[in-house]
Amino acid sequence: MTQAGERSVGPRASSGDDERGFPDGTLGLVRRVFSALNEGGVRYCHWKSTTGLPLALAGRTDLDLLVDRAHAAPFTAVVRGAGFKPFVSHPSRRFVGVEDWLGHDAASGRLVHLHVYYRLVLGEDHVKNHVLPIEGALLDDVITRHGINVPAPAAELTILIVRALLKYRRTDAAKDMLRLGRRGGLPPSLRAEVADLARRVSPGELRAAAQRLLPAVAPEMFTDFLDVISTNPRDARALLRLRGVARRQLRPFERLRWRTALAMSAAARLQRAPGLRWILRPRSKADLRRKSSAAGGLTVALIGADGAGKSTVIDEVVKWIGWRLSLRVAYLGTARPAPRTAAAQALSRAARRAAGRWQRVPVPGSGALSRVANLVTALRYLAEARDRADRAREGRRLAANGTLVLFDRFPLEWVRLQERPVDGPRIAELGPATERGVLGALRRREERLYAGIGAPDLVVLLVIPPDVALARKPSARPEKIEGKARAVLDAAEQAAGDGVVAIDATQPLDEVVRAVEEEIWRRL
Repeated sequence: MTQAGERSVGPRASSGDDERGFPDGTLGLVRRVFSALNEGGVRYCHWKSTTGLPLALAGRTDLDLLVDRAHAAPFTAVVRGAGFKPFVSHPSRRFVGVEDWLGHDAASGRLVHLHVYYRLVLGEDHVKNHVLPIEGALLDDVITRHGINVPAPAAELTILIVRALLKYRRTDAAKDMLRLGRRGGLPPSLRAEVADLARRVSPGELRAAAQRLLPAVAPEMFTDFLDVISTNPRDARALLRLRGVARRQLRPFERLRWRTALAMSAAARLQRAPGLRWILRPRSKADLRRKSSAAGGLTVALIGADGAGKSTVIDEVVKWIGWRLSLRVAYLGTARPAPRTAAAQALSRAARRAAGRWQRVPVPGSGALSRVANLVTALRYLAEARDRADRAREGRRLAANGTLVLFDRFPLEWVRLQERPVDGPRIAELGPATERGVLGALRRREERLYAGIGAPDLVVLLVIPPDVALARKPSARPEKIEGKARAVLDAAEQAAGDGVVAIDATQPLDEVVRAVEEEIWRRL
């Protein structure tokens, strides 16, 4: 049964055009890419979860596309031409025949995720052990809904029932038997999809679609599943029986031997156990869902005076892209020191205060105390340099493994406060005594640490005039705010090259954030 407003573009045909157009809320990027795919005759369909298709078209959820392998080249050309870029999943969630493409809709600022299948890979989480060789049959019988190609409802319901049974676990059955929790073993979202499709498909149409797509599976399994869902969706015994039927009859389509798949599934569940999670899997579940750019990671330094909105911009970028990409924020200032550096800072402050008091009351030995204070301060500056070098090195290591790293502050030789870099070496400020002896050795060590940090892939300068910075950030030390604002302004006037971008931070915040996002996206 074909819903009114759906149009067949395969061998079967139906009338009506109510849903042929994109719904309100569809992103401009999505409109462009699917219009190009449709006009270019690329064989594809959005093969699952079409009930929530308007949300996906609005960039709220993934778009899961099945693409004919023979059309891989024109498909790739279309999505690249629309501005999409390839990304890769964590190895535990990476499967042969499945690709990830992300696009940035400039008008809304949202990311669009195309989850592209050339092979129909499905099954329980973490394993996806079944590859159904029905791609051609599915693509031969598609309809148009909400402006894009989707399977005929009977075909989609057939695949959905297989997915539901393959994902149903014994732990889900235990929850259903004991009536634990409100969700049940079958998630409410899945039951809603089944109900939506079942309203549009007769039992006869479902059996016919199942026989055409999966002749090895008894058609009764599909109608029996619908009976269970409609009468008692927590009937664990019935669901386990149907799961056994599905697994036995789909065994020829397993991509791994059952022992291997069982071991992989057990290992994944073990890693999720609360008591062992941090031992066996240092990365969080959310981390494992995130993607990395196929072109590699990226290091981005955001530089700006107080009042330029640097911290707020970083927070907004994290909200924008951190839900989907592997991302880390590394702070390279001195306000969040490592424990050893915090101790050095406290000792330095105490020594400077003591030396200051003795200098006001000249007594024998006050010069020695001043020299000790200089030594302790030099050790503090060296500890801060080591913190920065360690964090920059860790950020670069993460980027080498595909992570987007945002540096909050960064030591750059050409962003200068009078005679020194804003976040650079400081021991030389202690005077001529740093040219020799112990202080000289510490000074040279500090300079080597900063020289070894190198430059990030992208420097974003948030430029703001000193008077605006002072107005936004009234402070007991206005000279510090004014000096840094002047340093960034001067750096922006002198900076050149594709790796440095100056953005006017006096604009409204959303415009500043959008400009930063576009620069980052351009380089991912």
